[in-house]
Amino acid sequence: MAVKAVLAACASLSIAGALLATGGCMPTYPREKLADAVKDVCKIEYGMDVDVTLIGTTMGIYYPMKGLLDAGMGISEEAWDNISNLLLIASRVGLSTDADMMFYCVIAQDARMPELQVVIIKYVDDVKRAMYRNISRSEAFKRTLFTINLTPQAKKERSIEKIFENLGVEESIREKVMDEFFRSPPTKLSDVGYWRENFYLKEIAMEEFLAAQIANRVKIGFGADKELKKMFAYKSAEGLFGSDEGLRFFLIKYKIADIAGAGEVTELHKRKIGEIIRVASKVVGGYKFEDFDVLLLEDQLENVKLTVSGQDVRDFEKKRLSVEEIVRAPAGYF
Repeated sequence: MAVKAVLAACASLSIAGALLATGGCMPTYPREKLADAVKDVCKIEYGMDVDVTLIGTTMGIYYPMKGLLDAGMGISEEAWDNISNLLLIASRVGLSTDADMMFYCVIAQDARMPELQVVIIKYVDDVKRAMYRNISRSEAFKRTLFTINLTPQAKKERSIEKIFENLGVEESIREKVMDEFFRSPPTKLSDVGYWRENFYLKEIAMEEFLAAQIANRVKIGFGADKELKKMFAYKSAEGLFGSDEGLRFFLIKYKIADIAGAGEVTELHKRKIGEIIRVASKVVGGYKFEDFDVLLLEDQLENVKLTVSGQDVRDFEKKRLSVEEIVRAPAGYF
């Protein structure tokens, strides 16, 4: 249901974009009135009361809805309709504003249980490319970051509140300490959310978006590919981007277990690492992103760290490079 809903939303965005492309040159959503205009559109067209913010080149839309989850603890059909409408509006804004908007983030929570959230992040240029059919519908879906998680700020505050309660700290002091030390903008995409009438959103950088997309595609690949599922048990993956003494790197931390009896360990390692490098190569190639030096891989189950040069990542499929020749790994890993 989730995949179908998001794919349907992507199709709607393409249609909306094509219609907007035929319009005039004046921005429909000028930057100085952007938040209020989006709120008005959501209210008038869909009866939604939303909160909107613009942080640098990133727009956030938050909507608390009733019935986010169905009886099976999945996203309800009504919720998917609401989320699709929010994505449609976000795309219209991104395609018709004079604000320098690169990304938009839609956050949905159940009004009765805001500790659980849905977060969807899209790159505006991907919406444009899908509109002009420069990328396929399935590719547009893979370029969308979609997560369902516990609201990070809620988890943080709940744990601190328990400590305050045990210590008997006064309410006025609690709030002061919370504001000064625990209510700050997120440093990672995984910490994005909304809590107690406040956005916890950051200006999204292209490199961290690509790092998160690599991890997301690893999840999709190992979780959906029938052949890979016979060999590996996917548990988690996280993508980060960083720099150290001028060295710029993608860091992919993952927990992907080898399935006993699926093959020799060495061959399983080659296949697993080869698949992750292939995904990274496709992502950086699709965005023509070259501003990184290495790809770091951290196998958290085996406590192994691997390194691949940025050039080898970019050339991986084009030159059909051998995994064991381009990956720096501990002795005996391959």
